[in-house]
Amino acid sequence: MKLKFKQQDFQTDAVAAVCALFDGQQKETSTFSMEKSGSQMRLFQDMGVANALYISGDKIIENMQAVQRRHNLPQTAELQGRQFSVEMETGTGKTYVYTKTIYELNRLYGFTKFIIVVPSVAIREGVYKSLQVTQEHFSAIYDNAPCRYFIYNSTKLSDVRQFATSANIEIMIINIDAFRKAENVINQQQDRLNGDAAIRFIQDTNPIVIIDEPQSVDNTQKAKDAIDSLNPLCVFRYSATHRERVNLLYRLTPVDAYQMGLVKQICVSSNQIAGGYNRPYIRLLSVSNENGFRARIEIDIADKDGKVSRKTITVKQDADLYKLSGNRDLYEGYTISGIDCTPGMEQIELSGVDVIRLGKAIGDVDENTMKRAQIRRTIEAHLDKELRYTEKGIKVLSLFFIDEVKKYRTEDGNKGIYAQMFEEVYAELMNLPKYAELHGRFPADVARVHDGYFSQDKKGNYKNTRGDTLDDYNTYNTIMKDKEWLLSFDCPLRFIFSHSALKEGWDNPNVFQVCTLIEQKSTLTARQKVGRGLRLCVNQDGERIEDRNINLLHVMANESFAEFADTLQKEIEDDTGVKFGVLQLGLFSGMVFEESRTEETPLTEQQATMLISHLASEGFIKTEAPTPEVAELPQELEAAKTKAVELIARDGGITPAAITELTAQKTVVVQSTISYDNAQTLLTHFEERGYVSKSGKIKDSMKAALQDGTLELPPQLENARAQIVAAIRRADTRPPIRDASRDVTVKLKKEVTASPEFLELWDKIKQKTTYRVKINEDELVRRSVDGLRNMEAIPKAHIITQTADIQIDNPGVTYIERGIKTAALEDSYSSLPNILAIIGGQTLTKRATVAEILKQSGRLQDFLNNPQMFIENATQIILDVRRTLAIDGISYKKLYGEEYYVQEIFDSAELIANLDRNAVAVDHSVYDYIVYDSATVEKPFALALDNDPDVKMFFKLPSRFKVDTPIGTYNPDWAVYVEIDGSKKLYFILETKGKTNELDLRGREDLKIRCGKAHFKAIGSSAELYVATKWNDFKVRKAHLRPRAGTLPRADQVGGREPTHTECAAAACGCKRSSEAVCAHIKNRPSGRLLR
Repeated sequence: MKLKFKQQDFQTDAVAAVCALFDGQQKETSTFSMEKSGSQMRLFQDMGVANALYISGDKIIENMQAVQRRHNLPQTAELQGRQFSVEMETGTGKTYVYTKTIYELNRLYGFTKFIIVVPSVAIREGVYKSLQVTQEHFSAIYDNAPCRYFIYNSTKLSDVRQFATSANIEIMIINIDAFRKAENVINQQQDRLNGDAAIRFIQDTNPIVIIDEPQSVDNTQKAKDAIDSLNPLCVFRYSATHRERVNLLYRLTPVDAYQMGLVKQICVSSNQIAGGYNRPYIRLLSVSNENGFRARIEIDIADKDGKVSRKTITVKQDADLYKLSGNRDLYEGYTISGIDCTPGMEQIELSGVDVIRLGKAIGDVDENTMKRAQIRRTIEAHLDKELRYTEKGIKVLSLFFIDEVKKYRTEDGNKGIYAQMFEEVYAELMNLPKYAELHGRFPADVARVHDGYFSQDKKGNYKNTRGDTLDDYNTYNTIMKDKEWLLSFDCPLRFIFSHSALKEGWDNPNVFQVCTLIEQKSTLTARQKVGRGLRLCVNQDGERIEDRNINLLHVMANESFAEFADTLQKEIEDDTGVKFGVLQLGLFSGMVFEESRTEETPLTEQQATMLISHLASEGFIKTEAPTPEVAELPQELEAAKTKAVELIARDGGITPAAITELTAQKTVVVQSTISYDNAQTLLTHFEERGYVSKSGKIKDSMKAALQDGTLELPPQLENARAQIVAAIRRADTRPPIRDASRDVTVKLKKEVTASPEFLELWDKIKQKTTYRVKINEDELVRRSVDGLRNMEAIPKAHIITQTADIQIDNPGVTYIERGIKTAALEDSYSSLPNILAIIGGQTLTKRATVAEILKQSGRLQDFLNNPQMFIENATQIILDVRRTLAIDGISYKKLYGEEYYVQEIFDSAELIANLDRNAVAVDHSVYDYIVYDSATVEKPFALALDNDPDVKMFFKLPSRFKVDTPIGTYNPDWAVYVEIDGSKKLYFILETKGKTNELDLRGREDLKIRCGKAHFKAIGSSAELYVATKWNDFKVRKAHLRPRAGTLPRADQVGGREPTHTECAAAACGCKRSSEAVCAHIKNRPSGRLLR
């Protein structure tokens, strides 16, 4: 199998953010002597090739700030050693991004020397493997640009010489430990290098240094000095968890990644004992002697009502656990008789008899019972996914983390306790009738379906390691080589056991279950647990699967769901600096937004003449000279015209002096920045309005204002509304973890697809169409001309002149660079490209039309400045105009005999959804649950439809139902069949949006909706497409009906509680209360039916 890659917008944005730093840099390289001073130099044969920087530090700062503004990031004003940071969540293709950046920097600016510095063997091998699997992909994109990549090896210094002399792309992967110390081979003079140290060759190339996981690479001053010793042209720092954010250029947070569907969603199964309070349970959590000897322990405590729960308390010497437990008889005689804080020996003594070490417990359920339960739950989840995904060509993998190798494989290679447990539970589950169909697909021999990856010492004994030793090399090498093999059905291995040392550097896109068979004292963080399985899965063709309902990572945790969620949230807050649900100054300070301003300037002579001619042509004034035909008055002169008409009405005419006093008014868009003081004013304003608490915690009132679009802002920040609202929404987004106990299986109700209601609705929408476009040539010319006139000026190409002193003496010929100068290239091209043919061919526009556009634009001088850049920009402008006009002139026609079939649109395969996250139970639809994308729009919409007695049938249109448009396919949201009083039948295709005003919808999205409307209109079946926000509002507006009394949401639709006001309104309650409290008349309702 070969993994396939596609270009994704967010990755392209990250690459562009880095490349934009060098805007204005010419595509050049420089050369240097490979011999040290005093030795004979062989011309041309031993010349090194280096990266060269030809733009100033001020220009880089200007470029950097432009990038930061574009991505709404804090602006910085210092280069800090030309270091820059890119933050990307684990699993979103960080290595892919910086590899593409290397190719792009070479294409744009000619840079050829790159060094990737990594912290560990695991990451080093992962990077090398990534370069291997993406090589063919990037070769296709970048016209087979020659590229060599290698892992630095101190025994192969010839690689370093080749790195320095090659004119092609050279990528060196090196561990920080390989050059951090003076005694490292790379820093020592070598006879093999004519007495030079390998580090000098590297320094002379001015390499671009990429640090993978900088928080683990340059976390000491010695490591920082080592990076500086490479003499980098610049340093790019890539991580999901930066400790230092130096000049941040791009940021993709964990929440962004989850919300955008770029990684798997996270589901957690908790494994805890419930009701096990029948013996004295005591667990030691920590000890301390800072303010006297103390210990934090966990015991079972009875409250005043006699209810027992497990709680954490702090105890001192001689503490009586009988009293502390609420006088539970089980703890009688248990006192703390000793507390030992000796490192490595932390423990407490109970009544001078029992000893409990740190992280251990007495009275707990047998540890192996818990581990067996975790293994069982993991295998169950694995087999359930295989039942659903195998037919889709998706191989399911599960990963077990263990803390001691001997628990899986003993020193002599025999099965450990975990391996035995696994085989017993696997055999037991596979014998269940539910999994019978898997027997023929996977090997019957249980020993072949699981295996472990562990390091070995020189004698071949398996051992526990940290993950950064020489013994780990073969382990990682094996795993990396097996990556594609593990994804294939030809490989019988489906369950992988690994030591916790593999907490970074290795992952596999088809890991769907992660089980942590480790002690509670484990140093493995929640982010590390999920990090190994976050990537989106692939099928047998190596194609990435982007279906959110398939990409679900299941974590079998040894803590409660709430504890895991809290831990993950805290780790994300610590790693990213973002406090969930809290507004901070840094969220707004430095935010860039655009605002419109009106500038007034005195009329020029040309403008005054144009105004007078216009006034004369409209009869406001008389002139002796014949009145020329005047084109439409420019917008900037409208205010001057109004003032002139007022003067004429008052004085009976207008004098030349009065004309010169008039002004032209031009509206310009300028960029503004929210200052620290403005950010403080904003937070104070939010607190005074009751939107946030003193600490900045977001209240329900702010959430309601955001949803209703009524958020009040200080007047001076009104123009920044879009950016402020987006920032608040991001701050209020929690880590999207789902509780596995709330998972439901979504099934197609086949009997419904055969019902008269469904067939009647389906008959209205199943017809396929084709489209034709008619483009208004005059409008194409007008809009394209406007676009070209507003295009930024295109600079001339430059000549770069470098000056050097040549010295000829006994050692040979040497040179010293003295200066560099740039000069604009004059219009001296020997031949120019056929601009009409190129632009016409690329935009499918007649050459005569292109000629007219270029002539009217008045921008042909820019073509002479830089022909290629002008052609690229002009082509894009004309293409954008054509696409918009294509929608305006689109018409659809039926394709007789071609229609969508129920079997191809509605998948009978089951999928997993979650009642807390993306599913709601319904009765009147094709599936038993509606899987929604938006909890604030689609979920209440589905509830309102399901609880409306007039709605006989509705369903979300699956993504396979597509309408072709000139800008890609369009998939509407809903199909709805309404019947009024048994006679009036209405059919709607609905697109649900937070706003229905077309001006509020994003441009491309709006164009697709317009195409969708034309498609359904062409079908002529009385089903029309509309945009709606709330079902009841739409029903009144379009169906001209008052909503009828509906049924209340069922208990399973609202989590078994009373419905809130919002949910009542969705069910046509009609309650006018503005709070989220339960409506009083509903609490006291005699039945489930709402009455008007």
